[in-house]
Amino acid sequence: MKNVALIGLGPHAKRIYINYLKKHRINLALLVDIESKAKEIKTYLNKNKFKDTKLFTINDDIKDFKHLPKEESSNLASLCKTLEITHIIISTEPKAHYMYIEFALLNNINVLTDKPITVTKNMTNIKSIKEMRKEYYELLELSKHSKSSCKVMCQRQHHKGYEKVKEILSSVVDKYKVPITNIEIFHSDGAWEMPHDMEKENHPYKYGYGILYHSGYHFIDLLSDFIKINDSLINNKKIVKGEVYSNIVTPNDEIKYLTIEDYKRLFNGQNIPAYYEKNKNPKFNKYGEKDYHGLFKYTNSKGDIVTTASLNLLHNGISRRSWIETKDFYKSNGRIRHERINIEIPHLMNIQVHSYQSKEIHERTHNEESIGGLEHFDIYIFSNPILNEEPFKEIHLKDLYKEKKNFLGYNELSRETFLTNFLNDKNSKGDIKDQALSIETLYACSKALPNYYNKNNKTEKITIRNKYTFPRIAKRLKNYSNYKFKNYDSETIKGDIHFKDTYTFYTIINKIQELDIYSVFTSVDDSKDVAGSLLLKTFNNKILAYLYYFYINFLVKNMNVYYIENKIESNNKRIINNL
Repeated sequence: MKNVALIGLGPHAKRIYINYLKKHRINLALLVDIESKAKEIKTYLNKNKFKDTKLFTINDDIKDFKHLPKEESSNLASLCKTLEITHIIISTEPKAHYMYIEFALLNNINVLTDKPITVTKNMTNIKSIKEMRKEYYELLELSKHSKSSCKVMCQRQHHKGYEKVKEILSSVVDKYKVPITNIEIFHSDGAWEMPHDMEKENHPYKYGYGILYHSGYHFIDLLSDFIKINDSLINNKKIVKGEVYSNIVTPNDEIKYLTIEDYKRLFNGQNIPAYYEKNKNPKFNKYGEKDYHGLFKYTNSKGDIVTTASLNLLHNGISRRSWIETKDFYKSNGRIRHERINIEIPHLMNIQVHSYQSKEIHERTHNEESIGGLEHFDIYIFSNPILNEEPFKEIHLKDLYKEKKNFLGYNELSRETFLTNFLNDKNSKGDIKDQALSIETLYACSKALPNYYNKNNKTEKITIRNKYTFPRIAKRLKNYSNYKFKNYDSETIKGDIHFKDTYTFYTIINKIQELDIYSVFTSVDDSKDVAGSLLLKTFNNKILAYLYYFYINFLVKNMNVYYIENKIESNNKRIINNL
């Protein structure tokens, strides 16, 4: 039995998490929210047959604290223990994420958080942007020492369309040793928030952040994943540096080309809010961005360009909103999605993704997979004859999914997969330690806000390589992963686990009874891949086996990851050559 605590009961949580828990009959043992919503939440829980769910509330005054105060933390921890909470899902406004992620990790409870991982107020201030980055690495360190896992809900990680695109790109890059050289990402979510909506708390702008921390984070994560594909290449093809030049559009810009008079004219005949009479010339100083436009350059160690990219994220895109009255800001306010990706492996392959909606969720019909439908998502693949592939291939998303009954959409099916893996403790995609390159990219892009307000637009550097950004040595070392005694019964007589940066190393001595020998090796797990039986040696003598075991334990414990990787590669190449 999984006993789940849900923190935050907003529109997203109701549509995604509550529906999932009801559908799969998972026990919502605890709901956490602010005191001002207590009455509303109790009514909702009773109406939706969650009568046994306990409600824990915190004072509204502490809802944006970085740390949960000692008394509240102690009381919540006691309640989680009493209710035997196994998993926590965080669906609050992002300013509260840090507080609850920290609580879960300190109390060794598996936690899943919505994106973005953290955010602070006043994000037009460079200090706040630095704090966001600092908080990520604080949580990363905390997760390394916790017995629990921390996942980030970036559902496109489990989207079968994007899984297919990454699979094809990885195969071609690995096989032909040619990098991805151009990436274009465009996303518009049709969120038309009008001047009188600007004080909203759900996906706010007034705290100095906007689309980069709303839907945009998914596409920063996607861009980072595409860049990581190139990491299988070496020498001058390996990306080591990055930079971005950004432009943003703010509510202050928008009010110049969509004026108060324009709103009165466009919605003539409707009940115009009093706001438009009281505010003839509204100001939205230090508000977050509506649109983001970034041009990226990724270079090798010599400064040569390997990959260029563009990222265009719009709230000011096509919308279905034709009313001025404020409605729910989640899915019932005219939002429609337009999304396209264009990727080049030079001269060899071009992959395009096209996904265009023309109506809202409530307008769903029996067929939504053609252009303009709610589930439209097509992949176009163009190939050079060198690849021995069809010149053109078209993949429709519907053909990649078998189960489509009673579903809210393909993105929601991806969320379901994510949730199922999380609740079953599968070590799959979405771990917080896989988000380092996304955070470094977000950090560089976010500087566009203070640069804009200080009238100092400039290129910002992206930290491409630190000990967290490319945790993929297991994938590279899988070629050397071959345990030749797998057909024999073995007994583990000694084992140890080491956490190095974002990796987990296992050092093991096995006794192969049938052969009367000892096998000693290490394995590495970087959350996406596992490479086993590395630095493998066999011994007839138990003492020699232990001496070698202590040697590789020393390597893993005291050497940096790059040294260990080189040692594994050189050792296994020597073994292969000897064979």
